[in-house]
Amino acid sequence: MNRFLTSAIAFTFSVFLTGTADAAYKVTPVTDGGTVAGKIAFSGTVPPPASHLITKDTHACGKGQAVRQEVDVKGGALRGVVVYLDKVKKGKPFPKEAAKPVVDQKKCAFEPYFLVAQDKSKLTILNSDPVLHNIHAYEIIGSVRRSMFNIAQPKSKPKTSKKLRVKRTGHVRFECDAHNWMLGWMFVAKNPYYAVVGDDGSFNIGDIPPGSYTLMAWHPKLGVQKKKIKVKAKGKASVSLRFTSK
Repeated sequence: MNRFLTSAIAFTFSVFLTGTADAAYKVTPVTDGGTVAGKIAFSGTVPPPASHLITKDTHACGKGQAVRQEVDVKGGALRGVVVYLDKVKKGKPFPKEAAKPVVDQKKCAFEPYFLVAQDKSKLTILNSDPVLHNIHAYEIIGSVRRSMFNIAQPKSKPKTSKKLRVKRTGHVRFECDAHNWMLGWMFVAKNPYYAVVGDDGSFNIGDIPPGSYTLMAWHPKLGVQKKKIKVKAKGKASVSLRFTSK
């Protein structure tokens, strides 16, 4: 390989590394930050709870049916939704709890059912059951499921961990390859501008650098809604979104 080609490859690789580093979220002071607040509603017929037959390890998992209310609506408000700003490159720091996410496998269910974690943080995975679990995580990208990790966790290994790396959406599904009724969800955030809606469907995201953004709302079963917003210095943008049953 000649010297010119070697130099060209080295330069290209250097540019790639620099671009990758620049793409990472940066914590910087936010002056004159604004807020976006609103409410997530639901209309239509609320789907009935999902019910799955427990077929094994009944001494740990219980007997009969595992029941989950996957679309949780109260007074017209939809719960279990994460709202976030897409592609924010710099601003306030992440909350501390997002840097130390924990999921437990307890009575053959994932706890919590819905979890938020910081991208590139280390997820602690617990097994509180006296049986083998096999946690399998997938990033959901449209109709595609990208396998992120697949870890067998016998009762002799009640604690393990995995560094989180998502490519696009950060929408993650947990399954157990040993118990096919187990299901959980995680949102892996690439920036700290997110909020999980409250019991009344409301949300509030503050300390936002002034500018134009795409606001995303994700419900694991009902999909994604998005809306363009503009946040003014020390201003407050209001957003209301409505999901319907599929």
